[in-house]
Amino acid sequence: MTLEKYGLLKQVLTHARPGQPLTAAWLAEQGVSAQLAYHYVQAGWLVRLGHGWFLRAGDEPVLLLSLEALPGNFHIGGKTALAWHGYQHNLAHRPDTELFAQGPFRLPEWMQAHFPLTVRKRHLFDDHAQGVALWRDMASLRVAEPERAVLEMLWGVPQHQTLEEATHLVESLFGLRATLMQPLLESCRSIKAVRLFLNLAKQASLPIMEELDRTRIRAGSATPYVRRHATGTIRT
Repeated sequence: MTLEKYGLLKQVLTHARPGQPLTAAWLAEQGVSAQLAYHYVQAGWLVRLGHGWFLRAGDEPVLLLSLEALPGNFHIGGKTALAWHGYQHNLAHRPDTELFAQGPFRLPEWMQAHFPLTVRKRHLFDDHAQGVALWRDMASLRVAEPERAVLEMLWGVPQHQTLEEATHLVESLFGLRATLMQPLLESCRSIKAVRLFLNLAKQASLPIMEELDRTRIRAGSATPYVRRHATGTIRT
């Protein structure tokens, strides 16, 4: 490898954080062609994670940096987002990281091998971006706010989420904002999630129940909502 090529690699890696997967597109933006990336792999400076994905030799991929580098229209949601915001019920259990995707979306095989991830492809809201924000200092990783995340979590009851744990999680959500919860409840396409939230929040005496205008929220008929599934039955 020439000194010029080595100098370029050294310069490129100063812009990469430890554990950050490097996409072929990102490398190209830094002046590293596909042919040059191949030479870096052959020289042992980079390792190939998968097609179009590389990592600095000696590093292990970091979950947050891997998700930030992942292309596609998705966000972290459901119980994972609640946990990231500090709401966790069972700390001993490490569930999969839940990604909610809009449109075509596929996880790279190497990422599935390194991290426990689950992709949910459901259009639960009229506005896909409502209640979703950038995560802290990350440039592109988006995470559902607690108000949206709780509805995504309740949508998964009982197929992906037990009603017991969902109840405990809702009981901890005393800081929900009506200015965001109201429009989300109005636009949520899952009547089950809406009704579960209203009932569980009422049982938990969450302060937000005094601020919501329930006349504008679609909650289905007045008859009980019953859903049977192999993992259990819910009635609300």
